[in-house]
Amino acid sequence: MPAKHVVFVLPLSLILACATCVAAPARKNAGSAHASVLRPQYQRCLDASGGVAPAMQDCIDEEHAWQDRRLNETYRRLVAHLPASEAATLRERQRAWIRQRDRDCDPGAAPGQGQLFDADSCRTRRTAERAAQLQAQLDRLR
Repeated sequence: MPAKHVVFVLPLSLILACATCVAAPARKNAGSAHASVLRPQYQRCLDASGGVAPAMQDCIDEEHAWQDRRLNETYRRLVAHLPASEAATLRERQRAWIRQRDRDCDPGAAPGQGQLFDADSCRTRRTAERAAQLQAQLDRLR
């Protein structure tokens, strides 16, 4: 049976709120070292989504997958450069970071569409920021 796609057209106020929640982190940090942690393709994808919820979610999912791969690759390379005791410490810190990110980005017990967008955007941004932090550590070792 072919998959059915349901297209939600969101009210303008929710579109603007969601666009702000997913785009604001990049603008908020525009002057910081984390300004470019999210790829320009991500913002272009959001802009092209037309505020259609599934299209926006696809953008978030694609960026999160890319950032998660980036984080995991960087983490593996960093661990390979560290002595065993420092690698063990990093592993514990990474596990603690994951728990904290998941707590901070939890959508709540009964989330609506906006809370789910916020939570997914939060996880994506935090993952990108952590990948950048680990990359900076790795760069200092080289």
